[in-house]
Amino acid sequence: PPPPHALPVGTLVIVGGLEKAPEHNAKSGRVVSFDTQRSRYDVELVGGGGSLSLKPQNLTQRCQVEIRGLGSRPEFNGLKGDIVGFDRNTGRYLVSLKGVAAAVALRRENCLLHAGTRVCLCDLEDERYNGQMAKIAGVDDATERYMVICQNGEEIQVRYDRAIC
Repeated sequence: PPPPHALPVGTLVIVGGLEKAPEHNAKSGRVVSFDTQRSRYDVELVGGGGSLSLKPQNLTQRCQVEIRGLGSRPEFNGLKGDIVGFDRNTGRYLVSLKGVAAAVALRRENCLLHAGTRVCLCDLEDERYNGQMAKIAGVDDATERYMVICQNGEEIQVRYDRAIC
């Protein structure tokens, strides 16, 4: 079985950020396995597109989020949506909301991930955690932080915008 910080087999993902094979960006796939030695996922592309061996940073987990703290569109606050993509240039998730025709681009801090979601950590002051894979163990609404278990086994708290699913 994969380690606790890795995406479980069968998880739906979206490929992104590939420079050598950009034709695969935005394609959907399913995790087939995780190679602990190489820290790469084997992903079977949906629709018979073959399989790829990808770094965690090149995958976005398709998962449900709750919209929070959105000032520009307060009517979206409290709604649940599904992450259908991630724009690496803006750092925003593309979220599909019921009753809204097009996916909405939202900042990470406005998309509350749930416990159990696997993430990659980024933009932390303590550089040794940046790029690490982690599993969200809990959510602290009062401090707006996730409690995560890092791939090195350490438990730390990170702001909502410092984790990418």
